[in-house]
Amino acid sequence: MKNKFGNRYTRAIATFHFHKFVQRFRRTFSLTLSFILLFACFPADARESKKTLQENGNTTLSLPSYVMDGMVLQQNKTTTLNGSAPKSSSGKTISVTLRGGKHKYAGSSTIGKTGKFSIKLPRIKGSLVQYTMEFAIATTVVKTVHDACVGELFIAAGQSNMEINYNDYLKSDSAFKANTSSRYTRDNIPKNINDQYVHFLSPARDLNAKDYPLRDVEKDTWLTATGDGANYLGYIPQFFAQQLRKKYPNIPVGFIQTAWGGTMISHHIKGGDIYKNRIAPLQGLAVAGVLWYQGEDDSGTMDSALRYNISFATLINDYRDLFNDETLPFFYVQLARYDGYGYIYNTIVRNAQLSILDSSVIASHKNLGMTVSIDTDKGTSKAIHPLGKEIVAQRMANQWIAMNEHTTVPSGPLPKEAHLDPKDQSTAIVTFKTGTNVKLQAKRPNYTTNATFDTIASATNTPPSGFQVADGDGVMHNATATIAGDALRVHSNEVNRITQIQYLWKSNPDCSSIIYNSSYLPLSPFTLNVNR
Repeated sequence: MKNKFGNRYTRAIATFHFHKFVQRFRRTFSLTLSFILLFACFPADARESKKTLQENGNTTLSLPSYVMDGMVLQQNKTTTLNGSAPKSSSGKTISVTLRGGKHKYAGSSTIGKTGKFSIKLPRIKGSLVQYTMEFAIATTVVKTVHDACVGELFIAAGQSNMEINYNDYLKSDSAFKANTSSRYTRDNIPKNINDQYVHFLSPARDLNAKDYPLRDVEKDTWLTATGDGANYLGYIPQFFAQQLRKKYPNIPVGFIQTAWGGTMISHHIKGGDIYKNRIAPLQGLAVAGVLWYQGEDDSGTMDSALRYNISFATLINDYRDLFNDETLPFFYVQLARYDGYGYIYNTIVRNAQLSILDSSVIASHKNLGMTVSIDTDKGTSKAIHPLGKEIVAQRMANQWIAMNEHTTVPSGPLPKEAHLDPKDQSTAIVTFKTGTNVKLQAKRPNYTTNATFDTIASATNTPPSGFQVADGDGVMHNATATIAGDALRVHSNEVNRITQIQYLWKSNPDCSSIIYNSSYLPLSPFTLNVNR
């Protein structure tokens, strides 16, 4: 399918007023002519028939805003499309038929007394086939959707680090400078992908809309990640899709973006305005998973940071409830390093994100994946939008692929507990969840703008850094750490008995030598109480 969009402004704005005038003229002329013909040329019974057909036209069939050309349906799952028709159609059958090549699929429902209906689409295997979707009331086709695809559909949620594509988000030089803290240039930013089988929706910033609001550039069709259209798809979704398309070249990938920069998590959970405006309207859709990157704004105060654990657990449950899948894959990014204004409690938020993996509030811990980003900023940790989005996306994609294929999900070392060395109370032993602690090793992160997924860290003889311990008074002291097989030994001569261990417990920690495992994934920042 060719990308239907050129430059946003030359296609969507430059012609807006002319099209609006033409549409009004045509509408007025058409209605006038139809009135004359109906009542001057046809008998009463024919006039009633024409009236019914007019009521059943596209303008009176209400469907979710995402039901339009280029939409992506989730493969191998049942999708429900909710809508409404004129009350005069109550009791009639409404159907949707998908036709593409030799393939044909259909679903139907009866229109209720109030005009509402719900159509369940059958499970369809994903492919590169492009479908025409026809909605019909009885035998009258009332809406047609072109170039629909069946593949993997994801929700891309959170705030600006999920939403951001520098080509759209930071158009002006002043905005670019402010958001990057002059730590990198436009020459350093990732290049957009170019893939006609990656489709997406990018919402408008409108909280007054009752349905999922769309940008003017997307009023008639989903965009494709090609040409200028790719500028409206966030970097993380782009590069996540790129990895999936490499693995499954015959499966399209779709995204519904709900991220909104500068927002706290309270806006995204049930009862919040973003949830109401961008998430709730998606009920009935089947999706392959949720991508989440958020928490910066919640690290601005101690109170919001301490609430993050329960808020995040609630959000995961809310999303899984909405999409009617208690084990819906949910992938999230632990906050990156940051040394800038306002967000001083990101250590607490990071620890909350780590603890979610074992939270008792989560209805199911199956198919949860956390991506540690402490080593991915490419030396741009003083920017609220660190540079290494493609590295983060590839780590997330690897997790989803593993879940999809029912293989071991890649994860960095996950701390389980700490206990005192029985022979030396100034030494504590940190153990890890089974499978995450294979071949623990110290590596030096590559904090240059040239870092890639494959060159993110290199071997080093420098002992692991970033450990602190406290005894009963709670005062933290620097500590040394040594790798002992599949565990760590943490020691300090400045304490008599270790009661607490912290690792990389700073907004922008010094990560000159950090711990990785056999998957070349880093140990998460953490804090642990030490057992006797």
